[in-house]
Amino acid sequence: MKLATLALGLLIPFAMPAQANTQFLVDFEKTWDYGQTVDNAYAASGVTFTNMLGLSNDPTMPAYFSNSPSPQGVGFVQLDGVTNTTAYMNVAAGVNGVLDFFYASPAAITGAIKAYSGLDGTGTLLGVFDLAANTGSDYDSWTAASFAFAGKAMSFDLSGAANVAAFDNFSALPEPGEISLVLAALGGLAIARRRRG
Repeated sequence: MKLATLALGLLIPFAMPAQANTQFLVDFEKTWDYGQTVDNAYAASGVTFTNMLGLSNDPTMPAYFSNSPSPQGVGFVQLDGVTNTTAYMNVAAGVNGVLDFFYASPAAITGAIKAYSGLDGTGTLLGVFDLAANTGSDYDSWTAASFAFAGKAMSFDLSGAANVAAFDNFSALPEPGEISLVLAALGGLAIARRRRG
């Protein structure tokens, strides 16, 4: 047991900080007040938003959405075209190569999401993702999507999806090297336990 604890204690500190900085899940799972912005609700995970609303169903009114992967809330970009003209998701540690999410959209949207190398849509454009129409105005059908792009994105411009698409469960996995460190730590722990027995 002491050897297993030692192996875990030596390996995990090297693996966990990098993983914690790059892996996140934004599931919008809370009760949002009508018109409440997401802003820094996920800042502890290194993710912040500009002009993204959290949307929850009010039991006293017709449902805004249903069947979403995380049932309590979803995200919706709302822009007025005057004072709110752009919407971003910033990721402090960046996202390498793939952003996963679910969406519901009653209309096809060309250029719905754009990945950029800098914060707030600055730097190099790394990729563009289009959304296919997949639901009616009741937002009851959700599609899993993986947005693959070249390089490390620090921000995602969501402006193209404004006032049309709803989102749920934005996520990114650690880099392959970081996953290897975690697996090495777990493997070391398993070997130490096997030797103990």
